Formats: sequence, structure tokens, C-alpha cells
Amino acid sequence: MKKHLGVILLALSLTLGLTGCSGGVNGEGDSQYSYDIGTPIVRGNTYNDQGWSYIEKGQFDSSIAQFNKVLNDNPTADEKAEANNGIGWAKAHLGQLKDGMPWFEKAKDISDDAKIGLAGAYIQLASRSDMEMVIDLIFKQLGKENPHFEYVSRRSTGVSDAEAHVMLSYAYAATGADELAREQLDYAKELSPVWTGTTLDQVGKVVEFLLQ
Repeated sequence: MKKHLGVILLALSLTLGLTGCSGGVNGEGDSQYSYDIGTPIVRGNTYNDQGWSYIEKGQFDSSIAQFNKVLNDNPTADEKAEANNGIGWAKAHLGQLKDGMPWFEKAKDISDDAKIGLAGAYIQLASRSDMEMVIDLIFKQLGKENPHFEYVSRRSTGVSDAEAHVMLSYAYAATGADELAREQLDYAKELSPVWTGTTLDQVGKVVEFLLQ
């Protein structure tokens, strides 16, 4: 990294909705949305919905109990990914994003929300190799190498499309890919109806600082 890490981490701790980001488009997902893997949510949907309802109420231990009901009842691949993703976010709320990493890892092949949670955890870890993991998760796995990918959260992670692009912009800037960082930052600004004075703006200033 080109600049002082402490300054960077102070601002990047605000990147995700988990830590209070409210800068972009509402990142809350539609609980009726189903990932296109050919397997509809049937048995585990109610418990997963209840688990996210508890997360929204701040009752994280109760949410984990609901997600574990799914995991203990012979879930489909989609149900299992949804439950593991939920546990990851609940664990993150109880501590830090990195506390959810084992569960995000289990869910990431199916769940875009888990990819975002895992990427946020790698941002907090902050080494160059961690930033490379962020790029892999967001650009390659979630975005399918399309720089203008769209992230639509399935659940109420609090992370918007604009915020996902800002995360990627930061990872590029932290690894010296200045042109790609600027491209992502500019695109995030296009996506956000409000920018000035928001947390997105704060993180954008950190990216600009890195690019000096």
C-alpha cells in the first residue's frame, strides 16, 4: 500500500452496512428472491426468513438458532448456503466481519451475499493478499469479470450495489491498480443517488488518498 494503513482502516471500517454505512442505494434484498441454481427454496425458507427477521431485530443468537434448524434438517444446497450465510452475518454482528468468515466460506459458491461478507472480512484483515482475495470475490466470482456488474442483496445485509463497487475500488487502489480503482469509484458515484457527505463519500476520499 502507498499510504499509511491506520488512516485507511479507520475509514474502511465504515464500508459495510454492518458498521453503519448508509451512503448508497438501499441495500436490503427481497426475501422472495431465489438464486438461479435450479433448486427452489421449500422446506428451509421459513426458518431462514425467521433467522433474518431476528437479525433485523438485533437478536443474533436467536437468528443463529433458526439457521441451525435448516442445517440440521437435510437442507437443499440453496437452503444450506442461505443458512450458512445467515450465520456468517449474525456472527459478524456479534463481533467483527472476520468472525463470520468460516460460514461465508461455506456459502460463497452459491450466495452473493456471502461473497460480499467474506470480501468485507478480507478488507478488515488488510494485507495485500487479502485485497487480492477481495478482487477475486467481487470482480471475478460475483461480477463474472464485468466491471459494471450489479449486486442485488438477497437479504438485508445493508450493502448496496454502489458499496460493492467502492469495496472493489479500494481493493484495486490498495494493490496499485490505480486505473481500475478510479473506474470502480466513478461507477459507484453513478450508482449512488446521494454521494456528498455520505460514508461512501468518506471511503471514496480514502481511495483518492491512496491514488495520489
